[in-house]
Amino acid sequence: MTEKRRKAIVRRRIFITVVVLILAAVIALTAVIVGIIKGNSNDNNSVSSEVSSVSSEQSGGQSASDASEKNESEQQENSLPSAVTTPTGVTLDANFGRLLLTNGSNPLPDDYDTNVREYLVEIDEKYRNNNYVTQIHRDVYPYITAMVAAAQADGVDLRVWSPFRSYAIQNDLFQKQVARAGGDEERAATVVARPGTSEHNTGLCADFNMADDAFESTPMYAWMCEHAEDYGFILRYPKDKQNVTGVIYESWHWRFVGINNAKEINNLGITLEEYIETKGINPDVDMYGDDSAGSSAEQIKD
Repeated sequence: MTEKRRKAIVRRRIFITVVVLILAAVIALTAVIVGIIKGNSNDNNSVSSEVSSVSSEQSGGQSASDASEKNESEQQENSLPSAVTTPTGVTLDANFGRLLLTNGSNPLPDDYDTNVREYLVEIDEKYRNNNYVTQIHRDVYPYITAMVAAAQADGVDLRVWSPFRSYAIQNDLFQKQVARAGGDEERAATVVARPGTSEHNTGLCADFNMADDAFESTPMYAWMCEHAEDYGFILRYPKDKQNVTGVIYESWHWRFVGINNAKEINNLGITLEEYIETKGINPDVDMYGDDSAGSSAEQIKD
């Protein structure tokens, strides 16, 4: 073999070797790139799965929370009694209530004073300490007399002092308060309501024992705070709510709304105005009372 031929063979082998090495390098590089791409894809899938899992957990937790709140609300509604028997043996309809709203922004009709008279009944002397105004709406009678009887059975001398008032009586009280306020009717109206805007004109409320701040320090007030809701009554004008009710705090003024309504209002810590707004109730609902409500003076058993 000549020298020239031998050199040609050597060059060919070197060329083949170089080509093989280049191909191997390309293959290796390709494998590395593919591996990186797969790794990123797996990582993304893992992150996506984790995010999806967390999202599912959160969604599931939120759904569970919503369901729990709904169930709790339903349980609370279901736990409300349909009837209660008082310690003095009187059975009262717990679902029955009166939510008619009367205030400076929602006055009663002009003829209400005349029309409501047929729904009024006389309060027996043993339940009151005033002979000037002595009537209450017949729907309220079984509840207010049962409440007073229960308080007296507990040794607390609770008495109805001022229930229903006519427009004429209310106007007389209002004009006297205007005089005390130096002629300022707006200021007077925060203490004594104008006729047609007072709850007393409905027969659905009452002042107890006295219309005085001193009532807050009496055993009667303490008993009412603990038991009034059991008979459907709420403190109508609580402290720090004048901006809502338009009336100053009155510890002696209590309004009948119904047993279950009273419990819900007290649990929420709101006024009648706020309760009606929250529930979307027509403030003029049941203007005079339902004749078929079954709450009449004849039901009370002394």
